[in-house]
Amino acid sequence: MKISIVINCFHYAEYVGQAVRSALVQTWPDTEVIVVDDGSTDGSREAIAAFGPRVRAIFKANGGQGSAYNAGFAATSGDLVLFLDADDWLYPEACERIAAAWQPGTSKVQFRLEVVGADGRSKGRQLPTEMHDREALALVARFGSYGTPPGSGNAYSAAFLRQVLPMDEAGWRIGADSVPILLAPAYGQVVSLREALGAYRVHRPDDDGSLLFNNAPKGLWAEFERVQRCQALVTAHLKRLGRGARRPMLLAPWDVRLVALCLRFGGPPSLPLPSGASAASAPPPTRWWLARWALMSLWQWPRLGPVMKLLQSLWMVSLWLLPLPLARPVGRLDRLFRGAPSGG
Repeated sequence: MKISIVINCFHYAEYVGQAVRSALVQTWPDTEVIVVDDGSTDGSREAIAAFGPRVRAIFKANGGQGSAYNAGFAATSGDLVLFLDADDWLYPEACERIAAAWQPGTSKVQFRLEVVGADGRSKGRQLPTEMHDREALALVARFGSYGTPPGSGNAYSAAFLRQVLPMDEAGWRIGADSVPILLAPAYGQVVSLREALGAYRVHRPDDDGSLLFNNAPKGLWAEFERVQRCQALVTAHLKRLGRGARRPMLLAPWDVRLVALCLRFGGPPSLPLPSGASAASAPPPTRWWLARWALMSLWQWPRLGPVMKLLQSLWMVSLWLLPLPLARPVGRLDRLFRGAPSGG
Protein backbone atom coordinates (compact mmCIF):
# COMPACT_ATOMS: atom_id res chain seq x y z
CA MET A 1 0.00 0.00 0.00
CA LYS A 2 1.51 3.27 -1.14
CA ILE A 3 0.83 6.49 0.74
CA SER A 4 1.16 9.89 -0.92
CA ILE A 5 1.85 12.87 1.34
CA VAL A 6 0.84 16.12 -0.35
CA ILE A 7 2.17 19.26 1.37
CA ASN A 8 0.41 22.47 0.39
CA CYS A 9 2.38 25.65 1.02
CA PHE A 10 1.75 29.37 0.73
CA HIS A 11 4.14 31.80 2.42
CA TYR A 12 5.39 29.32 5.01
CA ALA A 13 9.13 29.50 4.40
CA GLU A 14 9.74 29.34 8.15
CA TYR A 15 7.86 26.06 8.58
CA VAL A 16 7.72 24.12 5.31
CA GLY A 17 11.11 22.50 5.84
CA GLN A 18 9.93 20.83 9.04
CA ALA A 19 6.81 19.55 7.28
CA VAL A 20 8.84 18.07 4.43
CA ARG A 21 11.38 16.46 6.76
CA SER A 22 8.59 14.86 8.78
CA ALA A 23 7.18 13.34 5.59
CA LEU A 24 10.56 12.05 4.46
CA VAL A 25 11.33 10.17 7.71
CA GLN A 26 8.13 8.11 7.84
CA THR A 27 8.69 4.55 9.04
CA TRP A 28 6.24 3.22 6.44
CA PRO A 29 8.49 2.25 3.52
CA ASP A 30 6.20 2.93 0.57
CA THR A 31 5.59 6.67 0.60
CA GLU A 32 5.97 9.56 -1.81
CA VAL A 33 6.24 13.23 -0.93
CA ILE A 34 4.74 15.93 -3.15
CA VAL A 35 5.03 19.62 -2.28
CA VAL A 36 2.77 22.16 -3.95
CA ASP A 37 3.77 25.80 -3.57
CA ASP A 38 0.88 28.10 -4.40
CA GLY A 39 2.77 31.16 -5.65
CA SER A 40 4.81 32.01 -2.53
CA THR A 41 7.18 34.97 -2.68
CA ASP A 42 8.70 34.67 0.81
CA GLY A 43 11.44 32.09 0.24
CA SER A 44 9.21 29.02 0.48
CA ARG A 45 10.19 27.88 -3.00
CA GLU A 46 13.88 28.00 -2.18
CA ALA A 47 13.26 26.00 1.00
CA ILE A 48 11.37 23.36 -0.97
CA ALA A 49 13.92 23.21 -3.79
CA ALA A 50 16.67 22.50 -1.25
CA PHE A 51 15.29 18.96 -0.82
CA GLY A 52 16.13 18.16 -4.42
CA PRO A 53 14.88 14.90 -5.96
CA ARG A 54 13.71 13.51 -2.61
CA VAL A 55 10.41 15.33 -3.17
CA ARG A 56 8.33 16.14 -6.21
CA ALA A 57 7.96 19.90 -6.18
CA ILE A 58 5.13 21.68 -8.00
CA PHE A 59 5.58 25.44 -8.29
CA LYS A 60 2.41 27.12 -9.51
CA ALA A 61 0.85 30.56 -9.68
CA ASN A 62 -1.31 31.53 -6.74
CA GLY A 63 -4.78 30.05 -7.04
CA GLY A 64 -5.78 29.27 -3.46
CA GLN A 65 -5.80 26.14 -1.35
CA GLY A 66 -8.35 24.36 -3.53
CA SER A 67 -6.08 24.68 -6.55
CA ALA A 68 -3.15 23.35 -4.49
CA TYR A 69 -5.19 20.31 -3.45
CA ASN A 70 -6.18 19.68 -7.07
CA ALA A 71 -2.64 19.99 -8.38
CA GLY A 72 -1.20 17.85 -5.62
CA PHE A 73 -3.74 15.08 -5.97
CA ALA A 74 -3.29 14.98 -9.75
CA ALA A 75 0.41 14.21 -9.16
CA THR A 76 -0.12 11.35 -6.69
CA SER A 77 0.27 7.65 -7.39
CA GLY A 78 -0.56 6.31 -3.94
CA ASP A 79 -3.46 4.22 -2.72
CA LEU A 80 -3.91 6.64 0.19
CA VAL A 81 -3.41 10.41 0.22
CA LEU A 82 -2.66 12.68 3.17
CA PHE A 83 -2.83 16.45 2.68
CA LEU A 84 -0.38 18.07 5.11
CA ASP A 85 -0.43 21.81 5.75
CA ALA A 86 3.03 23.31 5.46
CA ASP A 87 2.99 24.72 8.99
CA ASP A 88 2.11 21.33 10.54
CA TRP A 89 4.15 18.15 10.72
CA LEU A 90 3.75 14.38 11.10
CA TYR A 91 5.26 12.06 13.66
CA PRO A 92 7.51 9.37 12.11
CA GLU A 93 5.09 6.49 12.67
CA ALA A 94 2.01 8.28 11.29
CA CYS A 95 1.82 6.49 7.93
CA GLU A 96 2.60 3.12 9.52
CA ARG A 97 -0.33 3.53 11.94
CA ILE A 98 -2.62 4.66 9.11
CA ALA A 99 -1.73 1.67 6.93
CA ALA A 100 -2.32 -0.75 9.83
CA ALA A 101 -5.76 0.75 10.49
CA TRP A 102 -6.91 0.68 6.88
CA GLN A 103 -9.83 -1.62 6.06
CA PRO A 104 -11.71 -2.41 2.83
CA GLY A 105 -14.40 0.19 2.22
CA THR A 106 -12.61 2.89 4.20
CA SER A 107 -12.75 6.40 2.78
CA LYS A 108 -10.79 8.11 5.56
CA VAL A 109 -8.54 7.36 8.51
CA GLN A 110 -8.44 10.26 10.96
CA PHE A 111 -6.12 10.81 13.90
CA ARG A 112 -5.56 13.34 16.63
CA LEU A 113 -3.07 16.19 16.35
CA GLU A 114 -1.04 17.74 19.14
CA VAL A 115 -1.72 21.48 19.35
CA VAL A 116 1.47 23.54 19.27
CA GLY A 117 2.15 27.26 19.22
CA ALA A 118 3.90 29.28 16.55
CA ASP A 119 7.20 28.31 18.20
CA GLY A 120 6.39 24.59 17.95
CA ARG A 121 5.95 24.07 21.68
CA SER A 122 3.06 21.91 22.83
CA LYS A 123 0.04 23.62 24.34
CA GLY A 124 -0.85 20.51 26.30
CA ARG A 125 -3.95 19.48 24.38
CA GLN A 126 -5.00 17.58 21.28
CA LEU A 127 -7.56 18.06 18.51
CA PRO A 128 -10.31 17.01 18.24
CA THR A 129 -11.67 16.26 21.70
CA GLU A 130 -14.00 13.68 20.18
CA MET A 131 -13.89 11.92 16.83
CA HIS A 132 -16.94 10.45 15.09
CA ASP A 133 -16.65 7.49 12.75
CA ARG A 134 -19.59 5.06 12.63
CA GLU A 135 -22.03 7.91 13.32
CA ALA A 136 -20.22 10.41 11.06
CA LEU A 137 -22.60 10.02 8.11
CA ALA A 138 -25.72 10.53 10.24
CA LEU A 139 -24.22 13.62 11.85
CA VAL A 140 -22.96 15.21 8.64
CA ALA A 141 -26.31 14.58 6.93
CA ARG A 142 -28.26 16.22 9.76
CA PHE A 143 -25.84 18.90 10.98
CA GLY A 144 -23.37 19.39 8.12
CA SER A 145 -20.41 18.46 10.32
CA TYR A 146 -18.99 15.84 12.68
CA GLY A 147 -16.05 15.37 15.02
CA THR A 148 -12.94 15.44 12.83
CA PRO A 149 -9.37 16.73 12.99
CA PRO A 150 -8.16 19.68 10.91
CA GLY A 151 -6.86 18.93 7.43
CA SER A 152 -3.46 17.48 8.42
CA GLY A 153 -5.08 14.78 10.58
CA ASN A 154 -6.76 12.87 7.75
CA ALA A 155 -5.66 10.26 5.22
CA TYR A 156 -8.00 9.43 2.34
CA SER A 157 -8.56 6.63 -0.10
CA ALA A 158 -7.45 7.77 -3.53
CA ALA A 159 -10.49 5.98 -4.95
CA PHE A 160 -12.74 8.19 -2.82
CA LEU A 161 -10.87 11.36 -3.77
CA ARG A 162 -11.30 10.62 -7.45
CA GLN A 163 -15.07 10.89 -6.90
CA VAL A 164 -14.94 14.39 -5.35
CA LEU A 165 -11.83 16.00 -6.88
CA PRO A 166 -10.97 18.22 -8.60
CA MET A 167 -12.92 20.70 -6.53
CA ASP A 168 -14.16 24.13 -7.61
CA GLU A 169 -11.04 26.24 -7.15
CA ALA A 170 -12.83 29.58 -7.14
CA GLY A 171 -15.15 28.49 -4.35
CA TRP A 172 -12.43 26.96 -2.16
CA ARG A 173 -9.54 29.39 -2.15
CA ILE A 174 -9.47 28.82 1.63
CA GLY A 175 -10.87 25.98 3.71
CA ALA A 176 -10.35 23.43 0.93
CA ASP A 177 -9.76 20.68 3.48
CA SER A 178 -13.50 20.86 4.23
CA VAL A 179 -14.31 19.21 0.89
CA PRO A 180 -12.76 15.75 1.48
CA ILE A 181 -13.34 15.90 5.25
CA LEU A 182 -17.09 16.45 5.01
CA LEU A 183 -17.71 14.18 2.03
CA ALA A 184 -15.73 11.16 3.27
CA PRO A 185 -18.58 9.69 5.39
CA ALA A 186 -20.89 9.63 2.36
CA TYR A 187 -18.45 7.59 0.27
CA GLY A 188 -17.12 5.04 2.75
CA GLN A 189 -16.27 4.23 6.33
CA VAL A 190 -14.40 6.66 8.59
CA VAL A 191 -11.85 5.05 10.93
CA SER A 192 -10.51 6.92 13.97
CA LEU A 193 -7.13 6.56 15.66
CA ARG A 194 -7.20 7.96 19.19
CA GLU A 195 -3.49 8.81 19.38
CA ALA A 196 -1.78 11.99 18.21
CA LEU A 197 0.21 11.28 15.04
CA GLY A 198 1.20 14.83 14.17
CA ALA A 199 1.32 18.45 15.28
CA TYR A 200 -1.14 21.22 14.45
CA ARG A 201 0.30 24.72 14.69
CA VAL A 202 -1.81 27.64 15.89
CA HIS A 203 -0.39 31.09 15.28
CA ARG A 204 -2.53 33.09 17.70
CA PRO A 205 -2.79 32.95 21.49
CA ASP A 206 -5.72 30.99 22.90
CA ASP A 207 -7.32 34.17 24.21
CA ASP A 208 -6.88 36.13 20.98
CA GLY A 209 -10.16 37.86 20.17
CA SER A 210 -9.13 39.31 16.81
CA LEU A 211 -11.77 37.34 14.88
CA LEU A 212 -14.35 38.40 17.40
CA PHE A 213 -13.65 42.09 17.70
CA ASN A 214 -11.18 43.32 15.09
CA ASN A 215 -12.59 41.69 11.95
CA ALA A 216 -16.29 42.15 12.67
CA PRO A 217 -18.61 42.27 10.89
CA LYS A 218 -16.81 40.93 7.83
CA GLY A 219 -14.73 38.27 9.52
CA LEU A 220 -17.52 36.64 11.49
CA TRP A 221 -20.13 36.52 8.75
CA ALA A 222 -17.51 35.46 6.20
CA GLU A 223 -16.71 32.48 8.40
CA PHE A 224 -20.39 31.63 8.67
CA GLU A 225 -20.75 31.90 4.90
CA ARG A 226 -18.08 29.19 4.73
CA VAL A 227 -20.28 27.02 6.96
CA GLN A 228 -23.18 27.61 4.56
CA ARG A 229 -21.03 26.58 1.59
CA CYS A 230 -20.01 23.41 3.41
CA GLN A 231 -23.62 22.49 4.08
CA ALA A 232 -24.55 23.13 0.45
CA LEU A 233 -21.66 20.89 -0.64
CA VAL A 234 -22.78 18.04 1.60
CA THR A 235 -26.41 18.41 0.48
CA ALA A 236 -25.43 18.27 -3.20
CA HIS A 237 -23.39 15.09 -2.81
CA LEU A 238 -25.98 13.35 -0.65
CA LYS A 239 -28.58 14.05 -3.31
CA ARG A 240 -26.20 12.76 -5.97
CA LEU A 241 -25.87 9.52 -4.00
CA GLY A 242 -29.61 9.23 -3.47
CA ARG A 243 -29.39 10.18 0.21
CA GLY A 244 -30.94 13.62 0.01
CA ALA A 245 -31.79 15.28 3.31
CA ARG A 246 -35.52 15.52 4.04
CA ARG A 247 -35.20 18.58 6.29
CA PRO A 248 -32.99 21.70 6.31
CA MET A 249 -29.73 21.05 8.10
CA LEU A 250 -29.11 22.12 11.65
CA LEU A 251 -25.77 23.26 13.06
CA ALA A 252 -23.07 21.45 15.01
CA PRO A 253 -22.23 23.02 18.41
CA TRP A 254 -19.09 24.80 17.17
CA ASP A 255 -21.11 26.40 14.36
CA VAL A 256 -23.88 27.28 16.82
CA ARG A 257 -21.36 29.28 18.84
CA LEU A 258 -20.22 31.03 15.68
CA VAL A 259 -23.81 32.09 14.94
CA ALA A 260 -24.12 33.41 18.49
CA LEU A 261 -21.01 35.54 18.03
CA CYS A 262 -22.16 36.71 14.60
CA LEU A 263 -25.49 37.88 15.94
CA ARG A 264 -23.88 39.91 18.72
CA PHE A 265 -20.75 41.27 17.07
CA GLY A 266 -21.15 40.70 13.34
CA GLY A 267 -23.66 43.34 12.34
CA PRO A 268 -26.87 42.63 10.40
CA PRO A 269 -27.07 39.24 8.66
CA SER A 270 -27.35 39.03 4.89
CA LEU A 271 -27.13 35.32 4.28
CA PRO A 272 -28.86 32.69 2.14
CA LEU A 273 -31.26 30.27 3.76
CA PRO A 274 -29.85 27.14 5.43
CA SER A 275 -28.95 24.30 3.10
CA GLY A 276 -32.04 22.46 1.91
CA ALA A 277 -34.42 25.28 2.87
CA SER A 278 -36.54 27.37 0.54
CA ALA A 279 -38.44 30.62 0.78
CA ALA A 280 -41.62 28.58 1.09
CA SER A 281 -40.34 26.36 3.92
CA ALA A 282 -38.46 28.92 6.04
CA PRO A 283 -38.65 32.67 6.66
CA PRO A 284 -35.80 35.01 5.71
CA PRO A 285 -32.77 34.67 8.01
CA THR A 286 -33.60 37.46 10.41
CA ARG A 287 -31.71 37.81 13.66
CA TRP A 288 -34.54 36.14 15.58
CA TRP A 289 -34.77 33.29 13.08
CA LEU A 290 -31.01 32.64 13.26
CA ALA A 291 -31.05 32.73 17.06
CA ARG A 292 -33.89 30.21 17.17
CA TRP A 293 -32.11 28.03 14.59
CA ALA A 294 -28.92 28.04 16.70
CA LEU A 295 -30.67 27.12 19.95
CA MET A 296 -32.74 24.41 18.27
CA SER A 297 -29.60 22.95 16.70
CA LEU A 298 -27.77 22.87 20.02
CA TRP A 299 -30.54 20.98 21.80
CA GLN A 300 -30.89 18.43 18.99
CA TRP A 301 -27.16 17.61 18.86
CA PRO A 302 -27.02 14.01 20.17
CA ARG A 303 -23.43 14.04 21.40
CA LEU A 304 -23.75 16.68 24.12
CA GLY A 305 -25.18 16.24 27.62
CA PRO A 306 -28.05 18.35 28.98
CA VAL A 307 -25.84 20.25 31.45
CA MET A 308 -23.47 21.40 28.72
CA LYS A 309 -26.40 22.26 26.45
CA LEU A 310 -27.89 24.37 29.22
CA LEU A 311 -24.59 26.14 29.92
CA GLN A 312 -24.05 26.96 26.25
CA SER A 313 -27.64 28.17 25.93
CA LEU A 314 -27.19 30.47 28.91
CA TRP A 315 -23.94 31.73 27.42
CA MET A 316 -25.68 32.58 24.14
CA VAL A 317 -28.65 34.31 25.74
CA SER A 318 -26.36 36.33 28.03
CA LEU A 319 -24.25 37.28 25.03
CA TRP A 320 -27.29 38.58 23.16
CA LEU A 321 -28.97 40.42 26.03
CA LEU A 322 -26.12 42.03 27.97
CA PRO A 323 -24.91 45.55 27.12
CA LEU A 324 -21.98 45.54 24.72
CA PRO A 325 -19.28 46.32 27.36
CA LEU A 326 -20.37 43.22 29.29
CA ALA A 327 -21.03 41.10 26.20
CA ARG A 328 -17.42 41.35 25.02
CA PRO A 329 -15.88 39.42 27.96
CA VAL A 330 -18.78 36.96 27.82
CA GLY A 331 -18.02 36.40 24.14
CA ARG A 332 -14.46 35.43 24.99
CA LEU A 333 -15.81 32.64 27.21
CA ASP A 334 -16.46 30.78 23.95
CA ARG A 335 -13.06 29.18 24.43
CA LEU A 336 -14.33 27.37 27.56
CA PHE A 337 -16.66 25.28 25.38
CA ARG A 338 -14.13 24.38 22.70
CA GLY A 339 -12.80 21.49 24.74
CA ALA A 340 -16.24 20.17 25.66
CA PRO A 341 -16.85 16.57 24.56
CA SER A 342 -19.14 17.54 21.72
CA GLY A 343 -17.00 16.43 18.83
CA GLY A 344 -15.72 19.88 17.85
